[in-house]
Amino acid sequence: MKSLHKMAICRKNFFTISNISIFFLFLLMLWSMRPWFAWNRFGFMVFAISGCFLLFRLILYTKKYKNRTIVYSVMVCVVFAFLTLFMVRLRGVGGLGGILNFIRLLTVFIFVMMMNNDEKKNIVSMTTNLYAWIVGISMAGYMFLLMGLNLPYSIIMVPDDLFYPPMQNYGIFILLSSDGRFDNFFRFQSVFTEPGHLGTISAILLYVNRYELKRKSVLVIFISVLLSLSFAAYVLAGLGYLICIIAKSKNFYKTILKIGIVTTLVFVLGLYYYERHPDSIFSIVVLSRFGFGDGITATEALEGRTRGINHFYETQFLTSTRSFLWGANLTESQHFVLFGRGGVNSYRVFLIQNGIIAMILLLLMYFSIVAIAPSKLGFGLLFLCSMSFLQRIQVPLWEMHLFIFVGAVQCYYAPKNLIKAKNEILCKSGLGLTNI
Repeated sequence: MKSLHKMAICRKNFFTISNISIFFLFLLMLWSMRPWFAWNRFGFMVFAISGCFLLFRLILYTKKYKNRTIVYSVMVCVVFAFLTLFMVRLRGVGGLGGILNFIRLLTVFIFVMMMNNDEKKNIVSMTTNLYAWIVGISMAGYMFLLMGLNLPYSIIMVPDDLFYPPMQNYGIFILLSSDGRFDNFFRFQSVFTEPGHLGTISAILLYVNRYELKRKSVLVIFISVLLSLSFAAYVLAGLGYLICIIAKSKNFYKTILKIGIVTTLVFVLGLYYYERHPDSIFSIVVLSRFGFGDGITATEALEGRTRGINHFYETQFLTSTRSFLWGANLTESQHFVLFGRGGVNSYRVFLIQNGIIAMILLLLMYFSIVAIAPSKLGFGLLFLCSMSFLQRIQVPLWEMHLFIFVGAVQCYYAPKNLIKAKNEILCKSGLGLTNI
């Protein structure tokens, strides 16, 4: 009862060291998704201040974490090995700046892993709420634009990236250049670099929050997925919902039958809509990916993400044992030819740059996080993230994704002794189950 009382006091007082730490952690997580305001020096300054505060917090509270289990030590060693390969291969560490960035990544991860369980859960709640506020404000401005209101904007460019065209910056949201297929229609992307970035993280957050659309924050995130018109986000959101239903169901076969009926109904409705409106934005961007009509299917779209590197992957990468294990040693010119213009994004890119050992370490890292606090929903989230990794390699490496994952796994975890203790309390009050 005393611990519950202390928790209630902490919740009333937001300005605690714990909550401030999680807020700064959220800034780092948001920074990893490269919102437009993080492209300049101001974004780097916020990033640096956040990192310094978390480092100070870790050093200051070291004594509190001496009794943590050895699992955390093993976890940190695995992540250290993974991040070494990751920083050297994927981000091209070089010079003092690269070394400091590596130290920052490792320090923040250790900080998150050594948080207590309540703090890890608060990562999910605070991230969900703050992210929904950012997306919601962007969405309001986007709606005004769709209604024909002329809003002032400036033209900005993504620094050091030749893939993205000039963008219209409205302050509270940005837009990619108009696609010729859609006249003057723009897909929603909030403040992030592309609609796929927004859609992917939003789909993951929907699963993490168990699709509780009665909550305003979760509803806003759900609407952002719809407005992104991201096929990958739609698939992740739908697949995650099915996983969530299966994980929480008690009658497996009955649940599978219901899912089959609903899936068939959705397919029929999609086919009906496509035949009536084949030239609509939804038909072109989403339904065609399912194989309706003559549009680009999901398989073709995924193949298109690596079209420029497929020849190298099959003729040089797979034929070299060293490259397959540790990644290909690319010259600067080779790297520019393969990846310099962007738009290349799938598991094959990760393999070429890092090798199969780094991929195994990546999967082991995520699996270890779930294994520490196992649950059906936790392993379901691991599967969902694996599906996302196939088409967008940077997502599992974003701090936004990684730390949400850590917090969500802790939210799902319910130790047997805790369940038993709660049931005993309910039994004494006449509300519990007699048999567990």
